[in-house]
Amino acid sequence: MTATPTGWFLLALVALFYLHILWRLIASRDGIAQLCFAASFFILALIFRADPFLTALSPVLLPFCYAYAWLGIAAVLWSASSLKVSRLGLAFPERQPQLAALMASQLSLHLGIVAFSRLLDWRPLLSYLMAPPLIMVVSYACYRALWFVMRRQPEARLPWMVFGGMTVISPLLVMWLSDWLAPIVLGLT
Repeated sequence: MTATPTGWFLLALVALFYLHILWRLIASRDGIAQLCFAASFFILALIFRADPFLTALSPVLLPFCYAYAWLGIAAVLWSASSLKVSRLGLAFPERQPQLAALMASQLSLHLGIVAFSRLLDWRPLLSYLMAPPLIMVVSYACYRALWFVMRRQPEARLPWMVFGGMTVISPLLVMWLSDWLAPIVLGLT
């Protein structure tokens, strides 16, 4: 990205997504979620540190660029302590529905990208690695959609049909948006 208005806008998207995650975690007052978020930073930093081609500061700085990966690892850790699986769907008893929707959206997004990238010529995974602002937009859209469904459910429940639908739709949405937006954005930067 260069110092054009579009480049600054894309950087602002990354910063706003990160700030929204922090705000949601702090507002939830869920110590387990906050601890999982902090632990996932170190897990992601260790993953980046394993790459011999990265510089010394990359493990410290790259998690901020890939905030969705950071949140995805935190969602897996948090779900291990908070998720209840039943025949009706996923439930997060005694948890805030907003936080549950945020973590469930990350689970469905990451599961969808991992599960369906091979079928879609690896294009969702390439967008995941190469277009952080695009993934953050899709991630936020998934979060708002799941929050719309979960706020009406008891125990912050997420029906299987909604979770499965979001898991299938999210990589398709990533692929469609990257095909549609990449030429436009690259022309403006």
